[in-house]
Amino acid sequence: MTLLAEIQEVIERTYSPAGVNLEDCLIPRARSRELAACAADGEVLAEEACTFLRVHEGNLHIAIFYEPGLIEVLEREDPRQSLSHRNVRALIHFMEEITHGVHAALAFRRGWRRWDSESFACALEAQARVDVYYLLLRFVRLIAGGVDEGARGWVREAVFSGEQGPGEEGRLKRRYARAGRIARCFVERVDRMEPRERAREIRRFHAVPLAGKARMARGG
Repeated sequence: MTLLAEIQEVIERTYSPAGVNLEDCLIPRARSRELAACAADGEVLAEEACTFLRVHEGNLHIAIFYEPGLIEVLEREDPRQSLSHRNVRALIHFMEEITHGVHAALAFRRGWRRWDSESFACALEAQARVDVYYLLLRFVRLIAGGVDEGARGWVREAVFSGEQGPGEEGRLKRRYARAGRIARCFVERVDRMEPRERAREIRRFHAVPLAGKARMARGG
């Protein structure tokens, strides 16, 4: 099983089948540039990886681009075998686009159609941070046979520190910062729960819009 298919399977097992094979949604650089040129309000998209969403004739179209250098990093050091500062950032970018694709497909199946909504975009980012945090812990657990507090702190630092999104200060920066705050507060709260209760909270977080995610992060 490819790394992409494996990650998609884990996400869908946690939530629900998306009904789309994201490997079929991968696009080359040239197509990514064409779609980026149509981005609303001149948004500056990440160079390493990005997801494009469009509804046409009643169908949701998903396109995912990965910069070839990012894939080379993951091929050179497979995160299923080892995780380090050399490949963790590439893995995070890789997983973020997968969770965007899955959750966009699930939202479409639930009837969501406001793809240009800032609150929806921010909710997708917050959801991605939560998913990536727990996916990364899963990789650590599989490699090391467990997760101690040191490893958990390393994962938290990798996911919630560093890059805050593409572009200069503005809407995208504010979106990434808000999503990061919500997701970090949420995982810090639910990490103190028993595994079964934690799983219920993670699924509940997925099911609510941005305002509900913010409340859950505060403990509401």
